[in-house]
Amino acid sequence: MQGWPSYDRAPPLWLPLPFLLASPVWLSAAGLSLAWLSPGPVSRFDPAALAVAHLLALGVLANAMCGAALQVLAVVAGAAFPRPRLLLHVLFWPLQLGCGLLAAAFLNGFSPWLLLPAAALLGWALLAFSAAALAGAWRSPARDATTRGMIAALTALSLTAGLGIALAGTLGAGWPLPWKVLLDWHALWGLGGWLLGLIMAVAATVVPMFQITPAYSASWMRWNAGLWPAALLTSGLGWQLDAGWPAFAPAAAMVAVFVAETLRLQHLSRRPCDWGRRFWQGAMAALALALIAGWRAAQGPADDGWAALGGWLWLFGLGAGAVLGMWCKILPFLLWLDLQRQAPAGARPPATLALLPESAQRRGWFGYAACLVLGCAAALGGAPAVLAGAAVCTLAAMLLRDAARALRRHRNCLLGWREPQAGGAMP
Repeated sequence: MQGWPSYDRAPPLWLPLPFLLASPVWLSAAGLSLAWLSPGPVSRFDPAALAVAHLLALGVLANAMCGAALQVLAVVAGAAFPRPRLLLHVLFWPLQLGCGLLAAAFLNGFSPWLLLPAAALLGWALLAFSAAALAGAWRSPARDATTRGMIAALTALSLTAGLGIALAGTLGAGWPLPWKVLLDWHALWGLGGWLLGLIMAVAATVVPMFQITPAYSASWMRWNAGLWPAALLTSGLGWQLDAGWPAFAPAAAMVAVFVAETLRLQHLSRRPCDWGRRFWQGAMAALALALIAGWRAAQGPADDGWAALGGWLWLFGLGAGAVLGMWCKILPFLLWLDLQRQAPAGARPPATLALLPESAQRRGWFGYAACLVLGCAAALGGAPAVLAGAAVCTLAAMLLRDAARALRRHRNCLLGWREPQAGGAMP
């Protein structure tokens, strides 16, 4: 059954909004942590690099993706969240505290006193989110490409969280587990299953909706949700059996198909000047380059910078590119939807571009592109990491300023409606 957007089912604004607003705050923290990187090519095992990676993955991307997923599951799949205020507190605060503790643990030499509480908080937040979202999705009659893909991505998130807890126990409490194997699977399911899997799922809805493109091909919509996890599992098993880089051929082939199909749809967009389209194009280019960087990393030592470059291209290039592109669309849309719900008879809410103008998206795109280039150069030792960190902090500041302005416009509109009503009610 195809799931059609129904905005009457959308959760209250204050459920997804805190997650979306927290995302640029953590982006600034990731920028500050970049300054801790040592000069020269970055090793993926550098504590500062691990802190940056997890601030991006958990602080920036997980917050934005959780907020977007709560909205999309309700609107597209009809998932119900009967106690939204409890759900907010159960998920939001453990995620923020756990993210901060984990970054501090890495920057303080993998301190068990920070690492273990961080794993407990993050495990609770991510597994509770996965359970709530999966329960809502399974109860929904919708079985469209987005719903099926989100079920697969949420399952991958559960695996990623469980592997992360096992890694923390191995490093912080001496659990007798093979940490290298755990690390490989943690990265595989986190980057491929959760991050890219959710982007693939959400793209089936948001790319045609926001970029005004044709739909993805029928065969992709029908088979991707099942084939992508199978390709990841096959590639992961091949890697563990020492098949080398060719083990990733099944996953790489599906990535190539997704990149080509998304770029084809972007070319057919009826909004060719839309800046959100450029975010998606940048994300797809970064994903293609990440495959090349991963192949190059498999040929050389772990500290030559190519593995770190691949991580930057995955987390910031793909993740921030797609997520920030959706952030610039979803944030004003949520504010507009809330205004439409509260509008008095005869009143019309301002358009989404009046809440977050196109100029904000344009600034965000140029900031993203500058951060992407400087981060790539820093990973390979070609530029000081402090420059990339400064660029990331600047981008975060721009996003926070634009969000504050959108919220102020939302508030002013509500006040403008309420004042005449109050005046009319006076004797």
